[in-house]
Amino acid sequence: MLRKLLKLRSKAYYFLKIKIGNGDDTFFCWDPWTPFGPLIHYFGTNGPTLLGIPLFSTVKDQTTSTGWNLSPARSEKQTLLYAYITTINLSLSSDKAVWMIDEVTQRSFCSRNVWNKIRDPKPLVPWYQLVWHKARIPKHAFTVWLFILNRNPTLDRLVRWGCDVEKTCLLCGEEEESRDHLFFQCSYSAGIWKNIVAILTPLVAPSHWESTIIWLNSASLSKDTFLALLQAWHACIYEVWSERNRRYHSGKTLPPSSVYRNVLNACTNRAQSLVLHNPDRLSLLRCWESH
Repeated sequence: MLRKLLKLRSKAYYFLKIKIGNGDDTFFCWDPWTPFGPLIHYFGTNGPTLLGIPLFSTVKDQTTSTGWNLSPARSEKQTLLYAYITTINLSLSSDKAVWMIDEVTQRSFCSRNVWNKIRDPKPLVPWYQLVWHKARIPKHAFTVWLFILNRNPTLDRLVRWGCDVEKTCLLCGEEEESRDHLFFQCSYSAGIWKNIVAILTPLVAPSHWESTIIWLNSASLSKDTFLALLQAWHACIYEVWSERNRRYHSGKTLPPSSVYRNVLNACTNRAQSLVLHNPDRLSLLRCWESH
């Protein structure tokens, strides 16, 4: 992990900047105190020679009582640097390292802001709000995300990878196991899903995977009922997949009624925890507490 973090140093320089005070603690060539980053990178290894300053000179070393002590500019880069330097007046305060994004000093480090700056932006996928909603349970959301990408090792995928396994669904024993079958064309999981949805809305939920995605994206429900429905969808996928894995790895089984109860408990417990931090979520809890 440490090695991976060290590889990010070059990216960190993009956000780190030294605000000059007295210039005594900042290396002229090595530290990112100008908009051009470390000057050793801006000018190259011959930069100190070009500028006529010692390699480990500080910013303060290049000043006198009358101003800056720099050789005449002999390149466009030097001209740009000197134009910036003339705007700096040394003070009695110490130099200060700050974290900046878009030239705005940040009060604290925010991984989201940094990630948005260094990543290559992609268009929003139509299902993002179905997965990363505010009432999500992280492990449920992660499992749903993998299933949306169809990356979980369902039996049909294991067979395609060359594994010698039986493809019959471990829950119903009737058809081949796949993502679309498990959620919710399987007779075992379909009953759990429909019974959970019936608690929240009189609308009839589809059983096909793609149809469910479309239905959830277009459902006309109140805000908290919609969040509860997304919680239910997540929990059904997570608990059904857990039951499938329980059967696959240990041979133990639970009846649909037990999985149904696990779904209810997970959603209720999450709603209760949200109310503790935000009383406005009480209506979300009411969607579950009477069952």
